[in-house]
Amino acid sequence: MTAPASPRPDADQRPLPSRRTALGLAAAGGLAVSSLGQAARASAAPPVRPMSTILPETVSGLADGLDLQSSKAWHLARRVCPAPTAAIAKEITTRGYTAWIDRQLNWKKISDTKADALVKKHLSFATMTGIAVYKASRKQAWIAAKAMSTSRTIRQVFTKRYLYESMVDTMADHLYVSADGKASEFVAWFDWAVLRKYALSKYSSMLYAAIRHPAMLIYLDNQLSTRTAINENLGRELLELHTVGVGNYTEDDVLNSARLLTGHGVDWNKRTYAYTPGNHYVGAVRIMDFEDPNTDLSKGPALLKAYLSYLAHHEATARHIARRLAVRYVSDTPSDDFVASLAKVYLDNDTSLAAVMRALLLSEEFAASVGAKWRRPQETMATMIKLRRPSTIKAPKNQQLKSVWDITGTVQWLLYRENHQPRMWPVVNGYPDQAPAWMATQALLGHWYSANARVNWGNDKQWPSDYSSWASALGVKKGQVITEVAKKLTSTITGYTWTDEHLAIVVQRLSDGGTGSTLSSDQVKYNLGPALHFIFASPYFMLR
Repeated sequence: MTAPASPRPDADQRPLPSRRTALGLAAAGGLAVSSLGQAARASAAPPVRPMSTILPETVSGLADGLDLQSSKAWHLARRVCPAPTAAIAKEITTRGYTAWIDRQLNWKKISDTKADALVKKHLSFATMTGIAVYKASRKQAWIAAKAMSTSRTIRQVFTKRYLYESMVDTMADHLYVSADGKASEFVAWFDWAVLRKYALSKYSSMLYAAIRHPAMLIYLDNQLSTRTAINENLGRELLELHTVGVGNYTEDDVLNSARLLTGHGVDWNKRTYAYTPGNHYVGAVRIMDFEDPNTDLSKGPALLKAYLSYLAHHEATARHIARRLAVRYVSDTPSDDFVASLAKVYLDNDTSLAAVMRALLLSEEFAASVGAKWRRPQETMATMIKLRRPSTIKAPKNQQLKSVWDITGTVQWLLYRENHQPRMWPVVNGYPDQAPAWMATQALLGHWYSANARVNWGNDKQWPSDYSSWASALGVKKGQVITEVAKKLTSTITGYTWTDEHLAIVVQRLSDGGTGSTLSSDQVKYNLGPALHFIFASPYFMLR
């Protein structure tokens, strides 16, 4: 990699928690979580019948001994929704599994007026071009990156385009540009002009737009690369991260890739992409099987387009993209055969990401992967917020110029503590999406702290709700049978049918201090919070 080393160790170097260090769940009541830090492994569940609405019972590879039973609808919701809820699972069941997927893939037909309106009202910089935000922000264009980062939480909570927003985040980690760095004033523009525009379109189109965007050109130093002073950053990462992947190119390929990219930079007066012929390297280039005499300076842009198309349609790129999507939506360790099948769909459909996602979500491998993925902090945070049923965002006028992080209350600070603020990963490879990165002791403690904050600190005033409390938002009332409330809460929040042993802990939390079988007003007031914190801290909630 060409970027500075991460201040956080790589996932495989981080210490993983032992049973003894998994403090939260033990303190919360002894929910057994064995070998919590193991790398994920594919579920051994038998194939699911196509018409079955309940998936076979599975033992999670991420929490040994935790028996999981889930409906197909909930499994789909957990994997593709930034903030899955029981209402979404019901929508999937009502509309039909395949029909719901097809509707989500056709995202432009889904109205998302609330999410769009809230972002436009409070975070307008996140919707502007580079030059527009430079002028509107009074030359504080870097604020646009923070506005975009903040907007991600708003969209994750309020969106109806669940799969689309999930793919925006997935491809943002693939074609990564940090919101906290030298390209910050262009990152918001990159978000909507590249990631949001092509999230479910052709990867060839997305790649072409990304490599010619000022954000990528600046982030990976290509605007500094000239025929006499070649910078290899973009040339290398284009091969290693964005297309064919490690092991499929040589150092000579990297050098020639960088040579081909010279001259492609930024017009700082217009704040747009610009090609400068005088900076372009002249001479034959060969990258893998792509070659060109490269003798005509005026043909630099056409050469770049042909090169990027070659890379996007390469078999190694197909496997790389297929594995990226399989790791995000199926398992940390997808089988080579499954990856190959998705790669074939990618190539057969002219690099269509939507076609790959449809094949993935309708596959037996996906259906059999219950319990094989671990959620990341942005997902758990958005879900906890959504469960509180906010109706809007409430912030002072022009807050993005004064204190942009405060628009969503304590959320950005909590995500910072969990090392998962949107687009703030300090390395060029984007946030990891494999369990060990988010199951280390620090990560688990960070989530438990955030769960406590969402439950016990009171609702942020920036997220007003028509429901005055967690009890009213979740329909918990005095006089309800405690065991039934426990079943309802665990099912509604996680989508899993909890074992009697684990359900008993929730019952104990709800009934603490009482002897009756129904909830008293004091139990609703004082005991619901600890019960919710336990549910949010459990692996049932953490499994994607």
